[in-house]
Amino acid sequence: MKQITVKELYKLCKEQIDEGKGNRMIVISDDNEGNGFHGMFYAFTDADEFIDDIHDSQSENPKKLIVLG
Repeated sequence: MKQITVKELYKLCKEQIDEGKGNRMIVISDDNEGNGFHGMFYAFTDADEFIDDIHDSQSENPKKLIVLG
């Protein structure tokens, strides 16, 4: 499974808004296999601050990553 970019997320969000689902609350998976789910409470944060806590990413370079949620 390929990681989603900010541009791809924007497109996906726009599609949901256009379908009338813009006010729904976001739930995200706990891992890349969908073994659990939880609500999303935070916006974007640069990855530099959390790089030691990031697992299962397709990049370890914090300049190529951004944290959402």
